[in-house]
Amino acid sequence: MLIINFIFMLKEIKKIDSLSHPMNKQINGQLELICEVSLEEMAPCLSRAARRISQKIKILGFRPGKAPYEIVKKEVGEMDIYQEALDEIISQSYFEIVSEENLRVIGHPKIDIQVLVPNQPIVYKAIISLLPKVKLFNYKDIKIKKPQIEIQQKQIDKVLKDLQKSRSKEILVNREIQKGDKVNINIEMFLDKVPIEDGQIKNHFIIIGDPYFIPEFSENLIGFKAEESKEFELKMPNDYYNKNLAERIVNFRVKINSVFQVDLSELNDEFAKGLGNFESFKDLTEQLRKNLEIEENFEVEKKLEDDILEKIIGQSDFEEIQDNLIEPEIKKMFLELEQSIIEQGMEMKDYLEHSKKTKEDFEKDFQPLALKRIKSILIIREIAESESIGISESDIIEELNNLLKIYSMDEKIKERVQSKEYKEYLRGELINKKVLDFLKKTCVLS
Repeated sequence: MLIINFIFMLKEIKKIDSLSHPMNKQINGQLELICEVSLEEMAPCLSRAARRISQKIKILGFRPGKAPYEIVKKEVGEMDIYQEALDEIISQSYFEIVSEENLRVIGHPKIDIQVLVPNQPIVYKAIISLLPKVKLFNYKDIKIKKPQIEIQQKQIDKVLKDLQKSRSKEILVNREIQKGDKVNINIEMFLDKVPIEDGQIKNHFIIIGDPYFIPEFSENLIGFKAEESKEFELKMPNDYYNKNLAERIVNFRVKINSVFQVDLSELNDEFAKGLGNFESFKDLTEQLRKNLEIEENFEVEKKLEDDILEKIIGQSDFEEIQDNLIEPEIKKMFLELEQSIIEQGMEMKDYLEHSKKTKEDFEKDFQPLALKRIKSILIIREIAESESIGISESDIIEELNNLLKIYSMDEKIKERVQSKEYKEYLRGELINKKVLDFLKKTCVLS
């Protein structure tokens, strides 16, 4: 049993004021605890940490990962082993506290190590954010009609066109630009004859006639050849990312560097066979229709979930949600944005410059959505409890086994997936899914 320097006589969070230890405090939706982990409890974590260290360094007479604990201790010092094991020790003890005491927590705890000395119990302070209370609206009264999914031929045609382009041949030509050509250009932008900051772009590729973020831009280049230049003016769109230029007249000076003729393959049985396991063009279009149905159904299901949660949020009563819950969610949202920008091949620094916003500006914009996301979490938690929706160990084991099959060759990911904290995370994700499935079954009209 984990040694904890406080006493819970009752499990309910509303009775948490019964904590007996004078250093344990509950302030503004946060619980501050002083926790102690015994030598016995931390021993398995220390053993695993020593094994990881012995995999990283060369120890004479032993294969990587096979050196005994005492040998590793002599090689690197016991404090290094403790430091390596610390995250696992804290994570395991924290999740045991949350589970055993049925704490209603949200987000990650703030940890402050109080005592970290070899051969002594580890003592740390954990500041835990508690779930605010919520009085739920009767969600069973909500009724939403599910829209019918109907794939249009123009949707299939668009995918086929994209597939054509992906398998097209580009031929450098010395002729006037025509619709459908791919051209490499340099762009200079001016406002009232003054160069626009960040308005110079070199070696930029566009397809003539394809939708472009500045309407009619590519059409102005038709009839010109490589090494020629053209000047023209256009009205910028009202949704242009630089708000200072939106709906204003901008002058462009464009130099054509090179022109490529784009030869598209004919859409026929041979084209379909070249893409993979398709016997005919008909097989290809049927598969595209199925794929689009799956994608559209996913979007419809996601919107149904959002609509139901929004209705429940709008009619439920929430205890005040403290900044210590909102701020981590905002930071998480900014990280999600940053990851999305990186995946698109851009740098976050460049994105911020182009958008004329700072990180702080984005975080301020994210605040309403962050609050909504937290309220959604609270609602899902309440419904899971009121409807006795839970996850069995077999559900978690099945999901873990599926993940381990995918990452069977990656030892680091395998170790992380098998950790106690990841299992708790997975439990939460599976419960979320079950609750959302329950709400759709209850509230959605077919």
